[in-house]
Amino acid sequence: MDDVTDLTGDGGVIKKIVTRAKAGALAPSEDLPMVDVHYEGTLAETGEVFDTTHEDNSVFSFELGKGTVIQAWDIALKTMKVGEVAKITCKPEYAYGAAGSPPDIPPKYLILIFIFYCYYNAIGLSMAMMAEI
Repeated sequence: MDDVTDLTGDGGVIKKIVTRAKAGALAPSEDLPMVDVHYEGTLAETGEVFDTTHEDNSVFSFELGKGTVIQAWDIALKTMKVGEVAKITCKPEYAYGAAGSPPDIPPKYLILIFIFYCYYNAIGLSMAMMAEI
């Protein structure tokens, strides 16, 4: 089974599964649009970490499909299930574009995002509440 997928058809967002989710794991849906993830963003050329949730053990939360994150996040996370670990390679046009995000991300830069695991839940539903379901 091939664990590498071109999610956009143009090589703009490439997903490589590092760890598969367990059978029956939740996936995003209209009822579960909120995403909680741990991640590490690195510059592809140098491996330099530009952002991570691991230093302070925080969780990054957002609603899928609302344009509040780079396009690659929305594209990749719609294909992931809870417990899955994936490496996402993002071309600039699906990430920070021609301008980059100075000073951390240079213009027109390829980035890698390691998404370590994620939770999907309904708007207003916390991870603690999800554990009770």
